[in-house]
Amino acid sequence: MLVHYLLALKESLRTLVLIGALATGGAALLILGLGMDTPWAPWERDSNVMFPPVLFTLATFVATVTFCASTVVYHTLLKSFTDNADKWWRTTGGVFLLAYGLYSFGSGTYEAAIMLNLLHLIVGLPSLILIPRALMSNPNIMAQT
Repeated sequence: MLVHYLLALKESLRTLVLIGALATGGAALLILGLGMDTPWAPWERDSNVMFPPVLFTLATFVATVTFCASTVVYHTLLKSFTDNADKWWRTTGGVFLLAYGLYSFGSGTYEAAIMLNLLHLIVGLPSLILIPRALMSNPNIMAQT
């Protein structure tokens, strides 16, 4: 069973790196280029310390590739439950973008929340389109062993 997920990750690796590069470029433009706020630093819970801009920009790549890899596994899992995995994956992805978009307004300032929402759209929309296409090149991934 694990082989199916590893094959899906292998097939989508280029797409994951592309989406990670888009996210990093978007973060660099929004934070370093336009000077938008970053969210609160997660290691400083009791203060208003913001994420360092360069660190946040670099961490964006790692976080994006990791999260999108988990969505590839989720999409592959959906293939075992339904014939229309793309529809369900895009629906739940849209719900996630909406829910996290609202949640991000607790991330510090309104500017940081807007930056996070823009960044999640930069990641989310290409992911919703490109990841199913990357996995479509081998539609029988669940049948392979």
